[in-house]
Amino acid sequence: MSEADGAIRGSANGWRGGGDVVDVRVWGKERGLGVPYPLIGHLVDTGVVAGELWDGFLAGAQQRAVAGVLGVAPGEARSVVSFWAGLHDVGKIQPGFQFQREVLRHASAAALMGDEAFAGRVAGDDGVTLLGHQVASARVLPELLVRVGYPEVSGPLAGRLVVRVAQMLGGHHGRYPELPRGRYAFDPVGDHPELGVGGWEAQRREHVAALREVLGHPAAVPAGARLPVEVAVVVAGLVVVADWLASQDSFVVRQQSDATAGGGLGSLDALRDHATRAAAEAPALLRNAGLGRARFAVGGFRRRFPEIEQPHPLQVSVDVDLAEAGVFEGGPGVLLVTAPPGEGKTEVALAAAASMGRAAGCPGIAFLLPTRATADQLYGRMAAFGRANLLGDSALTLLHGAADLNEQYAPDDLSEPRTLTDERDTSPREASLSAGSWLRTRGRGLLAPLSVGTVDQALMAVLPLRHNALRQLGLAGKTVVVDEAHAYDAFTHALLLRLLVWLGAMKVPVILLSATLTGRTATGMVEAYLTGAGRKPGSYELSAPAYPGWLYADAVTATVTLPNGPIGTNRPSRLAIDLLPVAHTYDPAVENGRLATLLRELNPVVEAGGCVAVICTTVGEAQQTFSALRDHFGRRYGPDYQGWDDRVVDAADTLSQEGPRLRLLHARFPGRRRTEITGEAEKWFGRVGKEGVRRPAPPRGTILVATQVIEQSLDLDFDLIVSDLAPMALLLQRAGRVWRHRTTAPYRPSWSRGPRLAVLVPLDDKGQFATPKSWGDVYAPSLLRRTLERLEDRAGTPVEVPGDVQELVDGVYDAEFASKDPEILFREDIKRLTDTMAREGLAKLVTIPMPDDVRALDDLTSSHADEDLIATRLGADTVLTLPVFEDAEQRRWLDEHHKVPLPERGDVQGGRFSRALVRELLRYVVPLAHGDWRRACTAANEPPPEWRDEPNLSGVVVLPHATVPEGATGPVLGKWRLTLRHELGLVTERLS
Repeated sequence: MSEADGAIRGSANGWRGGGDVVDVRVWGKERGLGVPYPLIGHLVDTGVVAGELWDGFLAGAQQRAVAGVLGVAPGEARSVVSFWAGLHDVGKIQPGFQFQREVLRHASAAALMGDEAFAGRVAGDDGVTLLGHQVASARVLPELLVRVGYPEVSGPLAGRLVVRVAQMLGGHHGRYPELPRGRYAFDPVGDHPELGVGGWEAQRREHVAALREVLGHPAAVPAGARLPVEVAVVVAGLVVVADWLASQDSFVVRQQSDATAGGGLGSLDALRDHATRAAAEAPALLRNAGLGRARFAVGGFRRRFPEIEQPHPLQVSVDVDLAEAGVFEGGPGVLLVTAPPGEGKTEVALAAAASMGRAAGCPGIAFLLPTRATADQLYGRMAAFGRANLLGDSALTLLHGAADLNEQYAPDDLSEPRTLTDERDTSPREASLSAGSWLRTRGRGLLAPLSVGTVDQALMAVLPLRHNALRQLGLAGKTVVVDEAHAYDAFTHALLLRLLVWLGAMKVPVILLSATLTGRTATGMVEAYLTGAGRKPGSYELSAPAYPGWLYADAVTATVTLPNGPIGTNRPSRLAIDLLPVAHTYDPAVENGRLATLLRELNPVVEAGGCVAVICTTVGEAQQTFSALRDHFGRRYGPDYQGWDDRVVDAADTLSQEGPRLRLLHARFPGRRRTEITGEAEKWFGRVGKEGVRRPAPPRGTILVATQVIEQSLDLDFDLIVSDLAPMALLLQRAGRVWRHRTTAPYRPSWSRGPRLAVLVPLDDKGQFATPKSWGDVYAPSLLRRTLERLEDRAGTPVEVPGDVQELVDGVYDAEFASKDPEILFREDIKRLTDTMAREGLAKLVTIPMPDDVRALDDLTSSHADEDLIATRLGADTVLTLPVFEDAEQRRWLDEHHKVPLPERGDVQGGRFSRALVRELLRYVVPLAHGDWRRACTAANEPPPEWRDEPNLSGVVVLPHATVPEGATGPVLGKWRLTLRHELGLVTERLS
């Protein structure tokens, strides 16, 4: 055998060449196998699977990016990436890994330890230093790559290709190791003697040489080849996925069995045969995991949405004008769309994403939304769009913390077979848009061709968390749509800006949607994207889009495309906004009190029918408002008034009882109750003509008291909206649900003569505007004051929608805002801006650097925080509580009528919980913000012991309720009593 073939000569105990290439006693997988699986087998498997991922999964744009930075043809780049993937576990060739005590029971491992060429001691013995195999890979690879012809250039260590590749591959367990000390970069044993010399060094070289021979590789790597960080993270993610797929137990067992039957893996010919077998199976591995590329039919908006007979002007403009500008035949860019609710922005985004993705070589779609409710709703719309427009199967994932509660998404019969990396994997799924359990495992969902989820799922790609390369890889192959771009606080917005920088650097198409976005915020997001794409601010001109309108900026040239002309609307309106000053009291005798004012506004609906929404700032305010109205109507209509109780059903909807229907909707209901109430609201206030919608007929009116939960996702239509004062953008967002449906207009009562928003303005005891203490810090007082004064300046002039919207939203943030109380506003502005700066500063502290500022890859995974906790913080800092009801025998029930027992253990073998039971239990859970009450919890608030092994249940806080004749009473935790009421949800009562 030639020296190039890499045989080891002169080994003491049987490894002497003779046609052998590598020592197959060096093992790579052992757990769950009868005998260890040779390392070379796993390395070849992983390299082959990486090649299949290149062919069938990696987006064309990313293929071109890798080839471009390496200076090779795409086919050669594929070989390079396959070779790199194969190298990922070469750090296992060291005594500390090979001589693990439990593995030495195998004859091959024992023989290796007995070979004098492989000196070493049993791992775990006193004095034995252990080096994680992934870190070992990062340490040994620079020297090994130089040996096979990679350029050893000068310059900063982190920027050298071989060091960047080594660090990238060392991150295949999700966290990139630190850079080696400079003088040891190409002398790993000098820094880490525990890596071993002699046979260990020789075998590391032999494995690398064999992989290069079997997997292929360009004859030489160009001297100018480099690996920018935005490309490195994509390759890193691909290597992780290849490793996981190649480590599935069924695949390993088959590969091992076939190799044994063929005489082992001790020759190049045997390894080539092994690679051929792996290549034959690799497509099925991807298919069964749900990995692939989305393929959308080519066509314009009308072809994609034939059911829309009369598209909105916005939809026509984006479709026609971008096509005429050549955007759908060009490369990546960012599209910003601003328009009022109801103008069809979602359909604009889906149609544009399919076309922009095809043009940019990023064919998938990731649709990101602010809440779980909006994501759940969009999931169904995305599925319908996919069924109508896809050319073949594509997995669609739903990504948020409670996705398993969505019965559309999470069937009960998904199997989850074991893998040899302790990562769950999947069995085949055949439905065209169904995602199997492999994609449902934490952190993998964005790898699906199509994804719908909450924005935190993508924002974690720019946090220094373990395995963020998977999220970066998943985003890199898609057009990313960010809906409700105005809906985030300063902290989340700052994270979103950093994400846009990274998406721009990766040349990922982006679509930003908003109903009420300030012009400066809008252009700031576009600028962030262009900064990532390499365009310096000032090198291009950018202005805020008209309203309604859109703006497209090319990622490569920064060329800006605007509509060919003004965009009209099918539903212009004149919105009346009336300011109603109120004292914050629920005493009906106080004429200008909150309750008395509300009763005057609601009297027409009570007398003549109609549908009204009362939108409150906080859950507590909504509960108190509902209770006050219920008590008032009870006094007015007598003790038999039951319009507030959904458990009392009108026979065939006959109007047998007096008084309006009254409902309450907010986020602090158990999931099952919130679903019931939401369904009832959609039935009563939804689009007339839609299946299941039955709008209440006069003369009985219907009142829905709610919080901000109805601002997004719900397609509801009211004759009047009464709202607490809120920032201008949110008021206008809420107003989008008054007289919303024009083409299918419902019956309007005679008292409702046009869209009207009544705003309750809180006053203090001196008659001056003052934010009630009960509102907390939901909204900045300075924004409320600015909004109030802007509306007062209009002196009742109706708002032309959409014509006046942008001016009103921008005016609230005007630096030259002329206030009637400048000193008060100055103090409030200072507090708001300080808070904003603090949130933005915190975001900059916790995010990963911009690509150009990354020193080394370990900057990207430096945090040890748990991603579930991060996701919770990004969404809402809440605790999942479970109210349970105890009877006289101390038995615990999930309902106050003691019909549904609390299960102490699971319903399948061994006490484990089935997916169906977990979903059913979580339907009783109520989210509640962290607070003093949480610190007062004791062992009585812990879930049953058997729940601790179920991740979705282990963190639940139990709230034991005592059942008394007057009803259930919840626990006292610190200064708070927490009680679940059927009609009110979870009530937090502060005790004196």
